Amino acid sequence: MRTSLVVYAAVIWVTAAALVVLDRAVGPLPSVRACIALLVGGGLVYAAAFGLVRVGRVRTAALLALVGTWVMAVGFVWVAPYTTPISILVLHVPSLLITGAFSLRARGGILLTTVALTGLLVGLGEARREGSAVEVALMPYLPLLTAAFTTVVAVLLVVGIRDHMQRLARRTADLRASQRRLALVSLETRREIERDLHDGAQQRLTTLAVDLGRVQRLWDDDPERARAIVAGMSAQLQEAIQELRDLAHGIYPALLGEQGLAGALPAVARRTTLPCVVDLRLARRHSPTVEGAVYFCCLEAVHNADRHSGGGRVTVEVRDDDGPSGADLWFRVHDDGAGFLVGERGSSHGLTGMRDRIQSAGGELEVESSPGSGTSVVGRFRADREADAAPPG
Repeated sequence: MRTSLVVYAAVIWVTAAALVVLDRAVGPLPSVRACIALLVGGGLVYAAAFGLVRVGRVRTAALLALVGTWVMAVGFVWVAPYTTPISILVLHVPSLLITGAFSLRARGGILLTTVALTGLLVGLGEARREGSAVEVALMPYLPLLTAAFTTVVAVLLVVGIRDHMQRLARRTADLRASQRRLALVSLETRREIERDLHDGAQQRLTTLAVDLGRVQRLWDDDPERARAIVAGMSAQLQEAIQELRDLAHGIYPALLGEQGLAGALPAVARRTTLPCVVDLRLARRHSPTVEGAVYFCCLEAVHNADRHSGGGRVTVEVRDDDGPSGADLWFRVHDDGAGFLVGERGSSHGLTGMRDRIQSAGGELEVESSPGSGTSVVGRFRADREADAAPPG
């Protein structure tokens, strides 16, 4: 998004500069000066959008750039109908390349609006052409200008679409690799659960069954001994229940299912040795898949910071109120520890596991760190990528 805004702004300012040179070379041209004014306005709009991106208001920035471009395209046709082919291409640039900040439904509305505006521009251009006269001094340059600027905008569209397709291909490849790793992890996890059940709760329950038979045989002949066995059975039963609870907590914590992230994450903070601050701004529950991915990723990130960062504080932020980068659900776990070079540890087992878990739930995960500056684990989800299942009641 940030790169796209910079490229579009650069093209706008270069085009404005080229028109200024043309205006000075052939004399004052009202239509050219009007186009320059529109370009300057568009450049300022894109500069403002870039500033909004830098402070995390990506969705607002995308909306500003989108509307600004539409106004600029309509303005071109109004003041200079001969720019209609260029204006139609300009109209489609943001609708194709910077709408990733919006939800799937909003993107559909933007595309429909763009199609409607395309027809409007054609009709407006034809209507204005009848009553508009091209400056005589501009006539020799008009075919060349139209061809040159149409080519520039077309190249911008093609390059942007190609970049989008490459990013989509990389994401698809990452998801497939994550699915393969998750399949192996799920198989190993199932074996671990079976082993834990067999070696833990199952053995205790088997012992309880044997003791229950002994109690039945001794109840009439030796009631004191039977009562002593029953007392021991009570302790074993509590231990078996606790083992089952611990095992279930590792699969899907009951507190997360009952209260969501708002209830489960503060409990994580209470189990750390480092001071841990939890900042939650959640307006609603999310799907169990997404909540589970966020919870376990935050859990691992907090424990890693607690054990390895060497810092003095951990901060957990989670929000769904149009959070940073336009995400519908966003989380960040940050520590002020020693940090590390992400390139050297980016493929470690722990980071790969967190990334796979978030990607499998439809999100994106980034790890930001450098020596001496601490570490941030940042995840983002968009509404149209979340699972549709309702939270457990």
